[in-house]
Amino acid sequence: MRILWGVCGWGLGHATRSLPILRRLVPEHDVFVYAEGGALALLRRELAEAPVRFLRAVPYPNIFGPGPLALRFFAHAPRLVAAMRAEHAETRRLVAAHRIDRIVSDSRWGVSAPGVPSFFVSHHLRQLAPPRLRAAEWLTEAVTWRALRGRYRRILVPDVEAGGGLSGRLAHELGRYRPDEVRYVGPLSDVTRRPVRRDVDTLVVLGGPEPSRSALEARLVPGLAHLPGRTVVLRALPQGDGPPWPLPGVEARPHAPKPERDVLFSAARLVVGRSGYTTVMDVATVGARALFIPMRGQTEQEYLAARLAARGLVHAVAERDLDLVRDAAVARTRPGLAGVVAPGAGPVAQVLEEILA
Repeated sequence: MRILWGVCGWGLGHATRSLPILRRLVPEHDVFVYAEGGALALLRRELAEAPVRFLRAVPYPNIFGPGPLALRFFAHAPRLVAAMRAEHAETRRLVAAHRIDRIVSDSRWGVSAPGVPSFFVSHHLRQLAPPRLRAAEWLTEAVTWRALRGRYRRILVPDVEAGGGLSGRLAHELGRYRPDEVRYVGPLSDVTRRPVRRDVDTLVVLGGPEPSRSALEARLVPGLAHLPGRTVVLRALPQGDGPPWPLPGVEARPHAPKPERDVLFSAARLVVGRSGYTTVMDVATVGARALFIPMRGQTEQEYLAARLAARGLVHAVAERDLDLVRDAAVARTRPGLAGVVAPGAGPVAQVLEEILA
């Protein structure tokens, strides 16, 4: 088959969770990857030896920065809608030019085409609201449902269905979707657990869009040299850009390819990073302890961190309140995410079953 795979470029998480499926697809199918920014750079590096055709996507405006995310989202909404319309028109041209048989979109809302079986990958099917405005969540779910309805054969949620999974209200307790519209395929992580000794006391995993990535790095640097044992920092700079690393006594890598990433995550006793959903899935895959520092104003990350912390599984702290040495010590007393997601049918196999049927 000829498969067009679209990847959202807000951070690296969408690209990372797409990788385990793309690795399975490319040996047997013609795959066109439609992405931009750091996500495109990461996919190019990870799939450098694979016969993949990379297509530069219409860039989405960066809605992340200082101030409440909701306000920035509405301020950028006209540009965002224009980008989605442009990518939808471009998708239709690509389908005609390359005779595409299947379309998969990881959170690129314009990547679909009439007459081509299309699939949407997302764990975020409603926007969260404060407790006193909880009823508004049903409105946001309705808006999302209307935007997806009729354009995609199935919505593939990278989570388990039972018990609210890892994503909680983001993708569970849905009221608008029919059972046949949504399939919970299980957490999608490109990390494979390896039987190695846990000799990385702290693994710092940076990520997310700028300026959030750089802000967290700057916030963490003063405390890194004071952590006990071995500390390794993954800087999430697959393009090789960014300022020089300022701490010669602390290991840091601009980007780690999959074999190295597998070993580092498997060896980590504690993972420190944003509470983006892909990082949560990676931590759950290796069963590590975690210190989550949600992006300020990013309601999804704040919710995920608070939900897991309220269950006593991890430690979470607001970026403005972070004391790395103190909070890492607290996080080491939590049990972590081992066993939170019960093993089931392989998520990659479930996704392949859907899109190749």
